[in-house]
Amino acid sequence: MSTYTKCKFVPVIGAVLALAMTTAEPAYAARNNACATARAIFRANMNEARFWIGVADQFAAAGNETSANQASAEASHFLGLAEGALNDMSSACG
Repeated sequence: MSTYTKCKFVPVIGAVLALAMTTAEPAYAARNNACATARAIFRANMNEARFWIGVADQFAAAGNETSANQASAEASHFLGLAEGALNDMSSACG
């Protein structure tokens, strides 16, 4: 890459950063919605658990018991986190 090419991108990057800084809201401006946060955490943990369950099934179908057990342990971990998030959600959204 030539020096000219490097210098050509600097103003573009600067303009994008300037635009992002002017349109972004400060962190304190966002509302702290405990119910929405708990729901998002629950959903993320359930998605991870669902992924690992699928991986465990694929390993089991291929006959790889060791990897299937490891993936199943990961799924159990995320299901436990989801259970905690569900408890948080029931208290925050109730």
